[in-house]
Amino acid sequence: MSFVYYKYDNVLADDVVNKILQIDDGSWQKAETDHQEKESLRKNEVIFSNNQWLYDAFWPIMEDANKKGNWNLQIDCAEDFQLGKYSEGGHYEFHADGDGLTTINNPNNTVLHGKARKISMVVWLNEDFEGGEFEFHTAHMGNDRFIKPTKGTVMFFPSWILHKVHPVTKGTRYSLVSWFNGNPVK
Repeated sequence: MSFVYYKYDNVLADDVVNKILQIDDGSWQKAETDHQEKESLRKNEVIFSNNQWLYDAFWPIMEDANKKGNWNLQIDCAEDFQLGKYSEGGHYEFHADGDGLTTINNPNNTVLHGKARKISMVVWLNEDFEGGEFEFHTAHMGNDRFIKPTKGTVMFFPSWILHKVHPVTKGTRYSLVSWFNGNPVK
């Protein structure tokens, strides 16, 4: 049996969470979708990071989730990490991160070129906000499809599963995401 997602509750220590939050160098940029700003679909700000310690920290957890989730997907690289900030009103409507088939076309990046997104990761970095729940678009899950973010929790899921972030109603929600890629699914 495969799982829709695999979650590690409160697995990150406060010092690791704080180190991730220190990626915030003040250079927030408005998040884009399909290379365009579409606030009706997505409203948040992001900072990208390719710090090696992030890959070192999350790669083994992803491998464990890939096995325990019973996806057993071929993975050999990861994209840059994206620190996200959702202020009041921030949200991201239902979307898929990838389909396991569509490849990245970037000949200048020999690691990612020709690879497809297969496993998505989200790490919740705080919980002192209201709203901002994570939801999977999977009716058979019932209320289990709604996840209230808790600080230090890491979750993985196949990139083709539709998901969303509900609007933040009070405070600011911080998360870290990335995508683990491999050869296209055949």
